Order: sequence, then C-alpha cells, then structure tokens
Amino acid sequence: MADKHLKGSIKVNLTLSATASIKTNFSGHHMVSAAHFARQSAIIEKNYKNEITDELRTEHRAYVTGAIIVSVASLEATINEVFISATDNDNLFKDFDPTIPKVLAEFWTWNIVERKSSILEKYRCVLAVANKEAFDRGNSPYQDVDDLIQLRNALVHYKPEWDTDLKNHKKIEDRLEKRLKTRINPFSHANDAFFPKKCLGHGCAEWSARSSIKFIEDFYNRMGFPPKWSKHQLSRLKTT
Repeated sequence: MADKHLKGSIKVNLTLSATASIKTNFSGHHMVSAAHFARQSAIIEKNYKNEITDELRTEHRAYVTGAIIVSVASLEATINEVFISATDNDNLFKDFDPTIPKVLAEFWTWNIVERKSSILEKYRCVLAVANKEAFDRGNSPYQDVDDLIQLRNALVHYKPEWDTDLKNHKKIEDRLEKRLKTRINPFSHANDAFFPKKCLGHGCAEWSARSSIKFIEDFYNRMGFPPKWSKHQLSRLKTT
C-alpha cells in the first residue's frame, strides 16, 4: 500500500498531569508534642510553688497526661512506620538483604502482628527478623518503656479504686516509685495516692518523653537505620 502524504500542518495540544503520592509519618510529631507538654508542665511547677487554682491544676494535669499518652503514641507510630516502610520497600531498608523487608511485609499482613501484638512485641519482631541484637528486657531502655506503656494503659483504661484497697494502682506505684520518688507532683498532698496523683508531675512527663526517645534511638542503632530525628526535631525535643 502506498504511503499517504498529507499537506498542511496539524496542531496538537498535549496536557500532561501527574499525581504525587505522599506518605505522612506522624511519630515525630507525637514526640515533639510530648516534649512540648513536658516543658509546659515544668513552667507551671516553676512559677507556682504554693497552692494553685483548680483551673491551673487541671491544665498542669492535662500537660502531664498528654506527655505520657503521646510518648507512647510515638513509640507505636514509629514501629508501625517501620513495618509500612518494609511493605513499601523504601529507602529505610535499602542496605538490607531484600528478604528482610519481604518477611516483615508478610508479617504485617498477619492479624496477630498488626492488631494483636503489643508495641514492644512489634519491636522485638523486627529485630529478630533482621537478625539484630535483641533488647535486654530487664534493663533500660526496655524496662522504662514497658513501665511507661503500663502507665499509659492505666490512664487510658482508667478504673478508680478506693485508696484503702489499692490493687492495680498499687502495681503502677511499685513500677514507678523508684523512678519518680524524688520527682513527685508538687501540687499533690501528703495523703494522696501515688497513682494517679503524686506521680503525675513534670518529672513523670519528662521521664515519659526521654524514655521513649532513648528507646527509639536505641532501636534505630540496633537496626542500623539512619538517625530517626532531624536536627530541627532534636532542637524541639527538650523537656525543660
């Protein structure tokens, strides 16, 4: 068949469009919030050495409990982000044997890992799959974070107890008293129970944030990941 030749000119207008995919990690935002709450509780304690108003006492308690809760939220968000990074096979695992992110991605599809495993079990799972050194479960930073998670759970799933018949609240006291005995909430009273009154001061807020930061940094070092926190974030993680 002979070629057909067209005379004249043809104008073609092309419109190109692209959609960018963005994945937002929130663990850093949680930790910055925890540090902020700790600093705010410190400001209140510094400025009010005597009896404070009920309104300011409520504000102080909100900062302390907020620091505890979002510190644990950062811990959970961090390890979930690691599993998602393995699923996406992104740069976090670029220097790893490719079978490691594949195995982690498969584990993440298992209901028992994603939904039923505890926060610390997820961290232990990742270290084991990557054949990295496990945490010493009886020492810092693992034990601190274990205690912190129990404190968070006691607050989030709070059940009141008579101060003359403490059970679960006494368990929290036994876990935390040695860590916070010199850093008691200055606005509590002598006859107040340790949990939930004496322990909920700036000392507890600061311990929550710092323990979480230390644990996450330790985990990243064990895994051989790049530093977790940017310089900008580090400047915002001060707790006093």
